[in-house]
Amino acid sequence: MTRLRISCLFLGLGFISVCGCAVLKGISARQEWSSNYSLMQGVEANDPAIIDGDVGTVGQSQYLEGSGDTIRDFNAPSESIVFLPEAKSIHRIVIYSSNLVGFDLWVMDAQSRWEKFQEIKGNKKPVIDLRLNRTLNTTGIKIKVRRTSDDAEMRRKNVERVGGYRIYKGRTRAPAKIAEIELYGFVTKGDKMDDPYGETQD
Repeated sequence: MTRLRISCLFLGLGFISVCGCAVLKGISARQEWSSNYSLMQGVEANDPAIIDGDVGTVGQSQYLEGSGDTIRDFNAPSESIVFLPEAKSIHRIVIYSSNLVGFDLWVMDAQSRWEKFQEIKGNKKPVIDLRLNRTLNTTGIKIKVRRTSDDAEMRRKNVERVGGYRIYKGRTRAPAKIAEIELYGFVTKGDKMDDPYGETQD
């Protein structure tokens, strides 16, 4: 009798496990990527080319305004910013860039303050596809560029060593070349719009 109860218990657990997996697969199958929020009417960016829906047009990250300290300004990072006309729940960010290696992802909170969300290092891909581990409900995202593959060349061009001193002739960090920044959430099939690139679903 004991063995029979144990066998029934394992069969029951196995049935629950199979049903649970089926439910999870069903939920996953129903989740589809939304249209690209960056193409919504009213979206703004500090370089319009990064949200024009054309990966053939390449924009770049923008340097911050001068602080008055020449050396600090020459070493300052650049940024790419996208502002949405209304808050959206973002689960995925896709960045098309030929030279972006490292960056910080910042999001705008409900009080319009920037909050650091994630740090990316050592990227070698021209298309950076970020699947976020938690939902971002925000009206803005910022890419703060930490490293590009063109930095070394810019330093050689703009930094000269003379008598043990460094002479700065220009910026030491190259801007990121960014063709597009795409923002996606999850929607139901009834709400889904056409994706301009045809590559926004798994």
